Amino acid sequence: MKSKVWIGLIGLFSLLGAPGAFAAGGVEQVTVQAEGNGSALSTATAAALTSAIAQVNGVEVASTAVTTEMTATLDTAAGSQFASASTAAEAVAQRTKGLVQRYRVVSQAQNAGVWTVTVEATISRYARSAQADRLRMTVLPFRAQRAEAAKVGEQFATELTAQLTSSRKFAMLDRAFEAERQSEMSLIADGGAPLEELAKLGNRLGTDYMIVGVIDEAGTTTQSTELAGRTLSASTTHFSVSYRVIDAPTGQIKLADSWTGAQPGGSLGALASKAADAISRQIVDAITPIRVESVLGNELFLGQGGKSIKVGQKYRLLMAGEPIVDSYTKESLGRQEVDVGIIEVTEVQSKVAKAKVLKASVDVAQTFPTSTFIVRLLAEAPKAAASTAPTKTPKPPVALKTRSDSDW
Repeated sequence: MKSKVWIGLIGLFSLLGAPGAFAAGGVEQVTVQAEGNGSALSTATAAALTSAIAQVNGVEVASTAVTTEMTATLDTAAGSQFASASTAAEAVAQRTKGLVQRYRVVSQAQNAGVWTVTVEATISRYARSAQADRLRMTVLPFRAQRAEAAKVGEQFATELTAQLTSSRKFAMLDRAFEAERQSEMSLIADGGAPLEELAKLGNRLGTDYMIVGVIDEAGTTTQSTELAGRTLSASTTHFSVSYRVIDAPTGQIKLADSWTGAQPGGSLGALASKAADAISRQIVDAITPIRVESVLGNELFLGQGGKSIKVGQKYRLLMAGEPIVDSYTKESLGRQEVDVGIIEVTEVQSKVAKAKVLKASVDVAQTFPTSTFIVRLLAEAPKAAASTAPTKTPKPPVALKTRSDSDW
């Protein structure tokens, strides 16, 4: 009998919140029914209540101290027979400081000295933000052989994270400030916060994709030239990075590439930021190409904003054609892309961008309801004039529970 009470009272000090579909994370209230057993009515009720907590919040950690105090609270509040149900409910709510908001006993029965109690309880649960259901990514520290490269590598990784975050296509998980996050969570776990806040514990997310790489080169070279008896010096900044996008559960490499750049003089940090901008656009473009989400006359609304899009940039306007399937593997290779025009960004907001059509071979406003349009930066257009040649366009990622390799 004690084992059931023990199981029922797990979860008061380390609770996992279930996924929620909310714009922002926060503590919500969930009402459930649960059953508990015990040698005394108070013990069975305490077991039922903590079973309700475990049912709502998932993974559980036992606490004998809370077990004892919960049962004692019920005994003290209402007596062994719970003469006053409202008094018991108020006492439990006060004792748990909001973790159990309220409850009522639905049924109680005794058989062979064992009490069975069913309660309907309202339990606090942490509701994660809707963004947590996006494809999850983590930018891990890039490796470097030299101290100078390591320093600029930190700036590069920070900028890459910022660029990917601003695309609003992924749930970017932080690993650089994990110690600070753990410190904040410890303030809740140490008992100084209301128990309702315990619902926030245990919600750390695992990543789907890791972005890793190596800073191959980062530095400045100086060349001197003798001219008319004078020595002229010119410096050139170099930055080169290779990176991979790795499927975290399997270790499979999903995308691998490199970026190399150089510029006369200038800041090494500025060149690293330029690399982060280019690589972030390549990653977003490979997984979730920018789509035209709405059309109003000659104005297009693009499904991406933030730092990765800039006013004045020109994009190729592409219309998705027929699916392309690999003849050998039968895997989806995306869809055909047909160039239909050029657009220019006129306004950038945090979530969307506006663009105007500079030229188009189709009436975008009339075609939009039945067609899919994506855009790619004009600078990335191929030099060959094969405007109708199919290119690989990975399908947008689907829900995490159903995504597969074909998403790429």
